[in-house]
Amino acid sequence: MAKKYEDIAGQIATWIRASAYSSGDKLPSIRYLSQVYRVSITTVVSALRTLESRGIVEARDRVGYYVGKNLQDNETKREFEKINPRNLAGNSFIRDLVNLNHRSAVPLGSAIPAEDYLPKRQIQRSLLKSARRASDTLSYSFPGHPQYLAAIARRMTNIGVTSTEADVIAMSGAQESLIVALRSVAREGDTVAIGSPTYPGILHALKVLRLKVVEVPCHRGGPLSFEALEFAVANFDIKAMCISVNVSNPTGYTFTKDERIRLLRICGGKGIPIIEDDIYGDLYFGNQRPLPLKALDSQGAVIYCSSFSKTISPGLRAGWIMPGKYYSEVSDQKYFLNLATPAVTQIAVADYLEGGSYDLYLRKIRKIYQKNVQKLRDLVLNCFPEGTTCSNPDGGYLVWVTLPFDLDTSEVYETALENGIYFAPGKMFSVAEQNAKCLRISGAHAVDSTMQASVLYIAEQFREAGNQLPPLREPIRYESCMDQKAKASGEISASTRLNSSSDT
Repeated sequence: MAKKYEDIAGQIATWIRASAYSSGDKLPSIRYLSQVYRVSITTVVSALRTLESRGIVEARDRVGYYVGKNLQDNETKREFEKINPRNLAGNSFIRDLVNLNHRSAVPLGSAIPAEDYLPKRQIQRSLLKSARRASDTLSYSFPGHPQYLAAIARRMTNIGVTSTEADVIAMSGAQESLIVALRSVAREGDTVAIGSPTYPGILHALKVLRLKVVEVPCHRGGPLSFEALEFAVANFDIKAMCISVNVSNPTGYTFTKDERIRLLRICGGKGIPIIEDDIYGDLYFGNQRPLPLKALDSQGAVIYCSSFSKTISPGLRAGWIMPGKYYSEVSDQKYFLNLATPAVTQIAVADYLEGGSYDLYLRKIRKIYQKNVQKLRDLVLNCFPEGTTCSNPDGGYLVWVTLPFDLDTSEVYETALENGIYFAPGKMFSVAEQNAKCLRISGAHAVDSTMQASVLYIAEQFREAGNQLPPLREPIRYESCMDQKAKASGEISASTRLNSSSDT
C-alpha cells in the first residue's frame, strides 16, 4: 500500500502536468499545498522531495520549489500529440463573439480602447476637413487615396519597412486585411497554422472562410513552440501562418530577433506565406518600437496587416495591408469584396498623421496603458488564488491570467455576466477551446474602483468554484487586500512585488 506522501506526490505531479505550468515556474508554497490537499506540511515536504528525486520539481534554498527541467520533454511530446488540422464549426465563443463586446457590462475583458483615451478632438477636426473635400471623398479610391497611401508608406518606412505608395492597399480595418490575406493564399478546406492562444478575430476569419487550422502552442502564452511548428510544417500541407510577433493578443508577448529569424526560416523553407497582424505594435512599452516581421522579409513572403483601431479610433475602420509578392492576389480580392475603403476616413487619418501629433499621443497613451496593466497584474497576483500567474506584456493593455488549478473559467463567465461583469474566458482564444483555466482581462479602460471591484468579484468566484481555499466570508476591498499582502511581505511596494514576480 502506497504511503500517504507518495499518493500526494502523484496528485501533485498530475496537477503540474495538467496545469499551465512549464519548466522553471515556481510552485505555490508548501503551506498552500498542505491546505489544498488537506495534509500536513511534513507530508507535502516528503511528497515534494519524492518528486525532486524524479526530476519533476527542484528545490531552491530559501525560495521554494520549482517545476523541474525534465518536464519540458513531456510537454513537447504532448504538444505534438495535439497538433492536427481542425474545423472551427463547433466553437461557441467564436459564434457569440460579435455580441460579447456590446453587452451592458463592466468591460473587464474588452480589447476596445476607452473613448476617453482616443484623440477625439484632433480626429474630429481632420474629419471635418476631409468632409469638405467632396470631389475626393465621393468617389471610389482603389487601391486607396493617394494622400493616405503616402502617409502609410512614410509611417512604415519610419518603423523599419522601407515602402512606397505602390506597396500599400487601404483596408477597412485589420480584420478585413486578415480575411483578404487568407482568401488570397488559401481556399476552402485548406489548412492554416496559428499561434495559440490567439486573437479571436483570426479564428472568426478562419471559420467564415471554412479553413482548417493547426494550433501551434505558445509556452505559457509566451514564446512560440518552434519544435511544434517544425513538426506541423513537416506533416501537414499548410498554406499560411497567421501570427503577431509584436505585443500579441491576448498575452502581450513580443518575439525576440532570433525568434523572428527562426520563424521566417521555418516557413520560408516550405514556401509558406506569413500573415502578420501588427495592430498593437505602436503600443509597445519601452524605448523603441519593435520592428515588424515585415522588416526582416527579403522575399516578399510576409503579408503585413494593421490598422489604427487600437490607437486613433476603432470606428473609423482605417487599416492597411502590405502584401509583398502577393500584391496582385490581394488587390483582386479587395476590389471584388467591396471595391474600396471609404475615402473620407482615409483622408481624415492622413491629415491627422501629417499634423505631427500622432507620436506625441502614442507616448502619452503608452504610459497610461502601462500603468493600467501594472495595476491589474498587481491586483490579480495579490487577490486571486495563490499560484495564479499573469503574463507580463511587452505593450498594449491586455493581461493573460492562468489559474493554478484545473477550472474552466467559462463556468464563472456566465455568472459574472449576470452580475454585470465581462471578462474573456480562455476558450475564446483557441480552436479546440483549450486554455480553459485561463482568462483575459484588459486595461483598455481606466482601472477605477468599479474595475477593481470587478476583479475582486471574479477572484472570489474562482476561489469558491475551484474549492482550493475556504470561501471568503466578507467582501474584500482593493486597499485592504493590498495592505494585508504588504504587511505579510514586509511592507514592500506594489511595484516591487510586480517586478519580482516569477511569471515574467
